[in-house]
Amino acid sequence: MFTIPTIVVSDDLTQRAYITFYFNNNRVREYNGKKIGLHISPNKATSLTQRSELLEKLRFEFHKALEANSYPLTKTKPVQKPQLQEIAKPNELPIHDSCIYLLFKATRAKLQSDLSKKYKRNLKSIYRQFKKYMSNEDLSGPITLISASKIDLFLNQFRSSGTYYMNKRRDLGVLFSAAGRLIDQPVETIQKSQKKKSKAVLHKAYEKKQLKPILNYLKVNNPNLYICSLLTYGAWLRPHEEVRLLTMGSFKSDLSEVHLSGEENKGGRVRVVHIPEYIRVELRGKLAGLGRHDNIFSLNAVPFNEYYFNTQWSRAWAKMHKLGLIFEDQTIYSFRHTAAVQLYRRTKDVHLLQQLLGHSAITVTLKYLRNLGEIDSEQLAKYAPQLEL
Repeated sequence: MFTIPTIVVSDDLTQRAYITFYFNNNRVREYNGKKIGLHISPNKATSLTQRSELLEKLRFEFHKALEANSYPLTKTKPVQKPQLQEIAKPNELPIHDSCIYLLFKATRAKLQSDLSKKYKRNLKSIYRQFKKYMSNEDLSGPITLISASKIDLFLNQFRSSGTYYMNKRRDLGVLFSAAGRLIDQPVETIQKSQKKKSKAVLHKAYEKKQLKPILNYLKVNNPNLYICSLLTYGAWLRPHEEVRLLTMGSFKSDLSEVHLSGEENKGGRVRVVHIPEYIRVELRGKLAGLGRHDNIFSLNAVPFNEYYFNTQWSRAWAKMHKLGLIFEDQTIYSFRHTAAVQLYRRTKDVHLLQQLLGHSAITVTLKYLRNLGEIDSEQLAKYAPQLEL
């Protein structure tokens, strides 16, 4: 069993490039053609173009060898002995029907689908952790025989918090459900496993008197975080998934709007966001001279990594908390939540709030308001669909 080889390479000739694939459920990295008896050494190339050509040749030759069952190359081909009929072990299956193979296929399908990088990383992580934890007997047997008690034991290593535990349980459940679809059979093991109470991160809204002092502090001490906070509050944008990736090309020429494609926002739809004048004033000086594809924070074509604003915020929060400017449970997302609370209290218009927040469905907005303490179960009832009898 193998997967199609892929190339892993950077634009730096000093960094070793390689091809990678899964062979018999193990990830393999090959830097040259020795394992298939060929003298192909991409990392000895003297130019990026030459290395790319050699890597492509290496990938092609390994793929050919895998399909011909001639990988890895052996000096002498072993004599084929007549195979005796073996008595199958109780849970052992052909590899294509085994638990680990189904989970591998399910994971690969998810990684090739239109999901966020973070979600894909989480699915890849839970697959590897599950594979490492379970016994070979369990992994080679039917997925339907994995018991809920074994899942409980596996998940217990993530019990440091209810949220962490439930996130891992959810990710594993996604893979088990996808594996079940591959065999056209429901696999409900994860649903039968234990649940733990998950505490939502509050992202408590700011009080009116807090906003200006916090923004003034950020403006002086961290200009990038200041602009991010303004856009999160005044333009309803998500800081890590939307604001961080903004380029000059995201803005209308007069900076009055931001246009996001379906791939650039969590809702998956084209989104047009109004930029208030007080934000435009701050942006004009910062963005002067940038090219269309330049990120507005890194000031070049490559954005900062996904943890950039988390790191910047953690440092700033500790100092602001010491100064008494900010309280526990108030985060960078609190700017967005503050704006949402203000609008809802002013208009009570859930549909308008859904559009401004960029939520995919109104149920998401209702849950959002409920978590912020702005709407209770009785209020939710009036939004339920009615049927005339």
